[in-house]
Amino acid sequence: MTLFGKFIGNTMIRVLPLVAALAIGGFAIQASAEDGEADLERGEELYSLCVKCHKADGGGDSAVLAPAIAGMPSWYVEKQLQNFKSGIRGLHAKDTGGLRMYPMSKWLRTEADQEAVAAYVANMPATQPERELEEHGDAAKGAGYYAVCGACHGASGEGNEGMGAPPLIGQSDWYLKSSIEKYKAAIRGSGKGDPFGAAMIGMVATLPDDNAILDVIAHIQSLEK
Repeated sequence: MTLFGKFIGNTMIRVLPLVAALAIGGFAIQASAEDGEADLERGEELYSLCVKCHKADGGGDSAVLAPAIAGMPSWYVEKQLQNFKSGIRGLHAKDTGGLRMYPMSKWLRTEADQEAVAAYVANMPATQPERELEEHGDAAKGAGYYAVCGACHGASGEGNEGMGAPPLIGQSDWYLKSSIEKYKAAIRGSGKGDPFGAAMIGMVATLPDDNAILDVIAHIQSLEK
């Protein structure tokens, strides 16, 4: 069983109390940003909803399947919030983390709120997540596998907005592994209206086994040095 499997059974147990707490606490998500302009102050206010899982510094928490998000580009954060809110992402029965994000995304009722929190996250200083995977791959072997990934994510893992590909450097190793596994199983990327996710399902098919997954993660980590 992977690090993530043991959390599947208690997804709703974790989600519902959090949602209820937010409701009881009187959080009213109302737009306050100027039209077409992200409001960082508003984004900070809204981010208080995210702190329990993603932490105040945006460094994430593997215990609740929340990845590091600090410093992620606003275009990517906003797009993922839209995907969660619309159900394109996060409604697969085996996507434990996604099932938690789906109700949370509903608290951002307007595009202005989505833009504000995405801008705030993008302006947070990037964190350096600790290595959590017990097994490690071979970065040299991973370089060969990464050639396919680099076409979208960039040779240095810097990401590419035009390809809908987020940065990979500075991401939690457990989350990289989890994401690849989800794409391979079509748990992620199979939602209607997710062309980039569908492309990822094809791309991860080039990784033949668990060792290859660990190898490509090792190479991604080497890009950070």
